[in-house]
Amino acid sequence: MSQKILLISLILILSSISLSSADATFTNELQVHDTSIDFTINEMYTGIDAEAFRLGLDSDNNSIVSQKEVESFVDEFKRNSTGQYLGYVLIDDGNTVLSLDSFDMQVSGAEGNVNTSQIKVTTNIIYGAPESLKSGTHSIWVIGHPAIEKMSIYLPSEMLVTDIDGIDELQTSCDSGRQLIEGRSGIRSFIVDGRQTFEYAVMIETGKSKFIADLSRFPSLF
Repeated sequence: MSQKILLISLILILSSISLSSADATFTNELQVHDTSIDFTINEMYTGIDAEAFRLGLDSDNNSIVSQKEVESFVDEFKRNSTGQYLGYVLIDDGNTVLSLDSFDMQVSGAEGNVNTSQIKVTTNIIYGAPESLKSGTHSIWVIGHPAIEKMSIYLPSEMLVTDIDGIDELQTSCDSGRQLIEGRSGIRSFIVDGRQTFEYAVMIETGKSKFIADLSRFPSLF
């Protein structure tokens, strides 16, 4: 992984680390297709994080969040902040450039008095890939976060997985003819310039070979 990509990863992780508390939980679902990736991020806020979220939405400071204020927040976010999501998924260490083909965000439960009740945010991103991801040798890097309680990654049945790193409580299975990788966001380690480095991220390696060193690591995928 290049120093530039490592820097992007570090910025993204540090910029969101303040939301890592018992009052914010995330679940992610990544659907990898031949030339596209569908990424859904579910964020759940309660307690002080929900209150802080509402205070941010309350643009007129009257302690009441209106539907218009929620819509304005979403519209402004789409205009100014979607570019960061190009760093959430990297193919081949960024050498296979993804396009951001679609972005949608829904905020539910935020309207009303500023309080600590639950807010749900659902973000869906569709990335486009310039070449087939099913064939050849690829790496799929997905940003992690300590508040991600569950990650679900669906892969084409034709894709041969040779390594998985950065997922705790790893489980693999087959769902509707697609490979499914599940677990909690974990820490992966790797070597950069001879030094061991750590990050919250998932790395999945794929390849052409039908033989890997230890098939028992991923018994449900073969």
